[in-house]
Amino acid sequence: MKWREIKIIAEKNGFQFVSHGKKHDKYRNPSTNKVIMLERHWSQEVRPGLLQNLKKVIGF
Repeated sequence: MKWREIKIIAEKNGFQFVSHGKKHDKYRNPSTNKVIMLERHWSQEVRPGLLQNLKKVIGF
């Protein structure tokens, strides 16, 4: 799964863009108050361990 796909899924699950970092973007879900950092390498694959962690936090 690519970073762009994770971003789209996170936004569908209520995460909203908060700010830009040097290499990451910060997203927060106001209803659950969870924060995730997404790399801006949109066309690259997400590493497997990180993907599993993001799936738990995002909720898909």
